[in-house]
Amino acid sequence: MISLILTILYLAKDTVHRWFTRASSPLARVLVVFFLSLCALFFLGSYVISAKAIRDKIRSRGGDLVAAFFVIPENTGTPCLPSRAETLQLLGADSIDIIPVGSATAGERNHVQMITYSFRRAAQFMPLLSPSGGPTLLYPEDNAPLPPGPVDVKTMGQQGGFTAMVRHLPSDHLLMRLQQNGALLVPPHMVEHMLTGSNTRYERMLLQVKELENAESLHRVSRFLNRLKRLEKLEGNVSSAAPLLEEMDIILGNQTQCRAAFCLGIVVIVGILLTALAGMEYRQNEFIYTLMKSFGIHPILLVGSFIVENLVLVSISFAAAVTTFMYSQKIIVTQFFKMGMYTLELQEIMPEIRLISYTLLFCVLVSSIPIMVAANRQIGRVLK
Repeated sequence: MISLILTILYLAKDTVHRWFTRASSPLARVLVVFFLSLCALFFLGSYVISAKAIRDKIRSRGGDLVAAFFVIPENTGTPCLPSRAETLQLLGADSIDIIPVGSATAGERNHVQMITYSFRRAAQFMPLLSPSGGPTLLYPEDNAPLPPGPVDVKTMGQQGGFTAMVRHLPSDHLLMRLQQNGALLVPPHMVEHMLTGSNTRYERMLLQVKELENAESLHRVSRFLNRLKRLEKLEGNVSSAAPLLEEMDIILGNQTQCRAAFCLGIVVIVGILLTALAGMEYRQNEFIYTLMKSFGIHPILLVGSFIVENLVLVSISFAAAVTTFMYSQKIIVTQFFKMGMYTLELQEIMPEIRLISYTLLFCVLVSSIPIMVAANRQIGRVLK
């Protein structure tokens, strides 16, 4: 055990001594790995940022939504549509479900659709009603024709009217994304007479996928709604932006091939450099290492010393490259790639960091192959 510790200490001392006497060798490895890793991070980081920007733009334009319009035939019961909790649990999607019951006029020439909700959605809609539980006129806050407060409302095609409370909701609220021009939300008991009878009824449903990774996220929701429509024997349609996302997935797939080719280039360059330098340094000290083998030192220790040396240098270089990238990405992305004010958090770029680190680890292991061959040469051929 003592001899093993002393051998390891000697190999560590010899490595440090070589670094100081021939500083160009470790410096070359550090600089090459640092700049190649930094270039790889900027290249792969631009890929991640571009994908993020595209997803944000698609999401802002409704790409994360699946819209369903159901026609409930005459003399049929209420269809068993999923609640908000069920869509979140089963599909990973937030949802809203409204029942159009007519139209109304608020103020002067402000026409809005009058909607209500079913009992299964009561917990979702009751907080949107006025404090007294009465009807509410809902508008998106960035495009509201009426200020908050009470307003007289008259229903179209019927006599009389009532007072509703005007409320503004965020534009990204799911109801406002479904009713972009606003809506008059009325509790079910006020329009119960409009929901009964033999007239055909309608329900509109909007689902927002929480984690929009690819087109399959939308296809999963669309398949569920189409299956539900068939089982409930409803008419209507289900629409989404899945075809657009499929085209985006193809483009991102092509970029993935570019990422693989770029990483392959790093493997070739760094692998050749580490192999050449490690082989040269081993040959320069081959006589001493062979003497150590003749004294009973296992060749694995000799090979391991070079692997550890390259791991230390490569790890330091790569850590410096990651740190430089995280602090300078904003300047590079905005000035060179012209992608706006997008920046990446460490967890967002972590898959690329792992990819590059695995590539560098592979280079270190490959560079040890010539050392393994040389370390296993017969002692007599070296010491003759």
